[in-house]
Amino acid sequence: MDYKILDVLLSEYKNRMDMLSDALIRGNCPTIEEYRYICGQLRGLESACLTIKDLQQRQEENFDD
Repeated sequence: MDYKILDVLLSEYKNRMDMLSDALIRGNCPTIEEYRYICGQLRGLESACLTIKDLQQRQEENFDD
């Protein structure tokens, strides 16, 4: 498996998280529903990033063995 794709995914997810965080900081959530949606998106992306980092760590450990 080409693990460079994990770096691309991680970068894309982090960019998306930055955009969503900026929206929260600037108050671009006129309703509580939009605020909750953005918070949910951030939680999901954070979870995805942690999963990718875990996969990268496993790859490095397997490569070292």
